[in-house]
Amino acid sequence: MKKITLSFFLVILITFTFSQTKNKESGTNRCGTMIRVENMFREDPRLKKQADQLSTISSPGRSVNAYRTTSIVTIPVVVHIILPNPNFVTDADVQWQIDKLNLDYSGLNPDSANIPPEFQAVRGHSQIRFTLARRTPAGALTNGIERISSSVGSNVNSSIDPIKRTAQGGADAWDPDAYLNFWIGIDGSGQGILGYAQFPSSGSPADDGVFINAISWGNNPCYTAAGYNLGRTAVHETGHYLGLLHIWGDDGSACTGDDFKSLSSVGSSCILPAGLFNPAGQGNTAADIGDTPNQSSETTNCPSGFVTNTCSPTPPGKMYQDYMDYTQDACYSMFTKKQVERMEWVLDNCRSNLKTSIGATVPGAAPLVDASPFQSVSPGGSEIIGCSSFSYLSVVPCPGNLIPKVRIRNNGLNTLNTVTVG
Repeated sequence: MKKITLSFFLVILITFTFSQTKNKESGTNRCGTMIRVENMFREDPRLKKQADQLSTISSPGRSVNAYRTTSIVTIPVVVHIILPNPNFVTDADVQWQIDKLNLDYSGLNPDSANIPPEFQAVRGHSQIRFTLARRTPAGALTNGIERISSSVGSNVNSSIDPIKRTAQGGADAWDPDAYLNFWIGIDGSGQGILGYAQFPSSGSPADDGVFINAISWGNNPCYTAAGYNLGRTAVHETGHYLGLLHIWGDDGSACTGDDFKSLSSVGSSCILPAGLFNPAGQGNTAADIGDTPNQSSETTNCPSGFVTNTCSPTPPGKMYQDYMDYTQDACYSMFTKKQVERMEWVLDNCRSNLKTSIGATVPGAAPLVDASPFQSVSPGGSEIIGCSSFSYLSVVPCPGNLIPKVRIRNNGLNTLNTVTVG
């Protein structure tokens, strides 16, 4: 008879493979949000017509202070990890990314020495924060992380994104009125896209949220790509989710691109107030560019010092430090004050249900201590030690010793440091 020695420990690392791309010039596309908008208009021309009709409408103007939230607002977040081995992205990786979002949105990130004084004067500090959900839509306790073992990838070109559909091997969105949904996985479009988001009050509720390519999620050196390993893809895409456009305005109009224009331009029915958007045809002779300088196109790689172009020919030049440009993570470091006003107004008025969500509230009947095994690692599975994969797919032949390894799920409120398994 084979001798079996039982060994338990928490194992959460599994392997997957990504190609390492560096920037847009070498095959990585910083953001696919506008690609998705263009496809939406192409598939349903009525949306484009509606957008044109809404482009001359605005909500009544208000004082600047009225655009700000009155206190810190915390948005419940659910992270759907869809990978062949979804445990490769650890709970610690997810929490690191949430912490990074909070640091950057608060404007307290320490890596802001690259911002010139002229831009420091308009640097914004948001009252928007993020936290992992503690309650599922059905009312059960959760840690805000859902893992799906699947090889399905995202498809920015499809109106039915497979990574966001359980029936296609992905994960259905949790109620988008109550949670900010992140989907972490592989770009299945072949375009090297790092992420994309759905603008407020646009598109299908089933797609509402943010997709992040796993190579730009968190800072785990085992799978993140150089240049995109500081968590800023999620910062950029969440800016779109909250109503921000790219800093150059996305309309190909050289130096007159307007990144503070109507959200109807991206298929949204969220009508911004006049103070955050000056609609054409209402007595305005120039676009409202907010407090971002004119910029004809995106900035790539990671420049330093003053970067000027024909739109901003003198220092401080281009605001390549802005999270809504296309620079690499190390060059990102700021939102502006008006970008913050716009996001907070959108949260107050176009995503207001998030403010009253109970998704971050622990269910009243949740147990304090409760754990159960849910997956065998050895035999039949695999684990990662360091960044190397070890497989236990074959049964240990007799004679020999078998040291079983299993994954344990904590179903209770208390943190578990040790578990005795019999």
